[in-house]
Amino acid sequence: MSLFIGASQQYSYAQVDPEKIKIAEIQHAAMSSTFNKVIQVCRDKCIPGEYGENELNTGEQCCVDRCVSKYVKANTIIGTHIQNKGFTPYDSMPEYQGVRAKITQQQ
Repeated sequence: MSLFIGASQQYSYAQVDPEKIKIAEIQHAAMSSTFNKVIQVCRDKCIPGEYGENELNTGEQCCVDRCVSKYVKANTIIGTHIQNKGFTPYDSMPEYQGVRAKITQQQ
């Protein structure tokens, strides 16, 4: 019994699509990479190498907030621009190309 599905019997015969699992794994890896990059860039920019206190001061907090906000805004603008140009991740990422080929064969 799954914690997320509960005791419902309607999902007991559900099939798992390996291609969808692979796409989810690729998306998870990309999201983790982006998150880790934000943490690294904003920490390097806003927090000094030597910690004087166990909590961030007001200036450091504001710097981190602005840094994360700019990073997310830039990521959103770039993503929107790429989508409007008709670019898909399948065009350049080998991981997606393999999954796309399998999905196309099934359709």
